[in-house]
Amino acid sequence: MKVDVETLSSVEKKVSVAVPWDDVKRELDVAYRDLAKRAKVKGFRAGKVPRPVLEKFYKQAVEEQVVSHLVDEGFRQAVKDQDLFPIDSPRIEAFPALAKDSDLEFTVTVQVKPEVTVEHFKGLEVEKKIRQVSDEEVDRELAGLRERATVIEPITDRKECQKGDLAVIDFFGFVDGETFKGGKGINYTVEIGSGQMIAGFEDELIGMSIGDEKKFELVFPKDQGPEEVRGKTVEWKVDLKELKSKILPELDDDFAQDLGEYDTLAELKEGLRANIATREDARAKRMLRDAVMEALVDKNPLEVPPVMVDRQLDYLLQDSLRMSKDQMEQMREVLMKVREELRPRATRQVAGMLLLESVARQESIEVTDQELDGRIQELARENRMQPKDLKIQLKKSDQLESLRYNMRQDKALDMVVEAAVVTERTVTQEELDAEEHGHDHDHDHDHDHDHDHDHDHDHDHDHDHGHDHDHG
Repeated sequence: MKVDVETLSSVEKKVSVAVPWDDVKRELDVAYRDLAKRAKVKGFRAGKVPRPVLEKFYKQAVEEQVVSHLVDEGFRQAVKDQDLFPIDSPRIEAFPALAKDSDLEFTVTVQVKPEVTVEHFKGLEVEKKIRQVSDEEVDRELAGLRERATVIEPITDRKECQKGDLAVIDFFGFVDGETFKGGKGINYTVEIGSGQMIAGFEDELIGMSIGDEKKFELVFPKDQGPEEVRGKTVEWKVDLKELKSKILPELDDDFAQDLGEYDTLAELKEGLRANIATREDARAKRMLRDAVMEALVDKNPLEVPPVMVDRQLDYLLQDSLRMSKDQMEQMREVLMKVREELRPRATRQVAGMLLLESVARQESIEVTDQELDGRIQELARENRMQPKDLKIQLKKSDQLESLRYNMRQDKALDMVVEAAVVTERTVTQEELDAEEHGHDHDHDHDHDHDHDHDHDHDHDHDHDHGHDHDHG
C-alpha cells in the first residue's frame, strides 16, 4: 500500500492512499465467497450460485462494501504507518470506484493537533491584584450572622401593622374582575418596607389591624409579572391575619460565644476578617493563574484545530446555559449567534490547553498513581463517597485518565506561574468586579482532551403560588 502525506497546515493533513489491485482482488474474492454462502437465486441451490450470476445481481452492493472496507482499513494502516494522530473523522474527497487491474486510490483530509514547542513560558510578566479587607466587609459579615440568628415572635402588644413588621396575609388580585396566575397568596408573609411586593402594596398594609380586610387598586409594573397584567390596574383584596416581629440578638460577647468558636466579639470580628482574607487570597491566586494563561497564549501564538474549538464551544454553551443537547437543538438559531460570540474565547482556551500540554511534555511533567489516588481521595471526601467507589465510577465512565490529564495540566500551569515575574497591585472591589465579569476561569479543558481517536471515515453520503411575591 502506497501512502503519501501532505501537510496543508499545522493542524490539517492530506493523506493519499493507493491500495494495490492484488489486495482489492483478494477482498472481492472474499466478499463473493461469503455472499455465495447465503445468497438465494432462483434456479440455484444455496451455496452453489456461480460468481458471474452473483455479479449480475449484486455487483454494485459488493463493490461498495469492498471499497468501504478498504478505505477504512487503508486509512487506519496509513495513520499507523505515518504516526498520524487525527482528532476528528477524516473527510474523503471523492469516494473511489473500482476498476479492474487498477489500484484503489483515495484521498482524505484530517485535522491533527499541532506540534507545539513553547518557547516563551518562563518570566511572563503578570500582575497580581490584591484587595485589602475593609471594616465595612467585616460589619456586613457580622450583620449576616446576626440576621441568621434572628428569632421570629408574634406581636402581642398591638394589632396595627407598622413598617418593619412581618405581616401574614391572604391576598387576591383581579384584573377586570378576573383572577390571574400568581395573583393569589394564602398565609403569605411579607416584611413591610422590604420591597418584596410591587410598589405601593406594602404601604397599603400599614395601619391595618389584625382581622381587617382591605381593598385597593394599584397599577401593575410594566416590567414585572405575567404579560396579561403588566401595566394594568389590579384590584387587590387583602386580609391581615397575624403580625410578627424579627428579634435580632445583641452584638456582644454572648453572641460570639453562642456561635461556639469565639469568646469575645472582638475575636469573632478578627475571625471573620481572616475568613474574608482567605477568600480574597484564593481569588487573587485564581486571577493570577488566569493572567498567566492569557500571557502564555499572547506570547506563543499558534494555529488551533477548528474541530477542537467547536468541541469547546459545545462545552461552553452547555456549561453556561445548563442545557441538554436536545434543548440546545430546539434553540439552534439563537444559540448559533451566541456560539459565534464565544468563538474567540473558545479558541484562546484551546490554545492555552495545547500550550500547557507542550509545557508538560517539554518539562517531563507527569502525574504519578499516588498523586492520582490522592486527588481521588479529596474528591471522594467532597462528594461523601468511598475512594474505591469513586475510582470504579471514574473508570466505568472513562474519566480516570481525564482526571490525570487535568492534574498534569494543573502542574504545568503551576510551573508557569512559579516562573512568572509577578507585580502586586492593590485594587478596589469595583475594579475586581469589572475584570471578573465575563472572564473565564476554567483552564482544565478535560472536555476537550481525546485519549483515543475516531478513525471512521465520512462518506459524505395554572398554578397559584402563595409565595409568588413578584405578582403581589
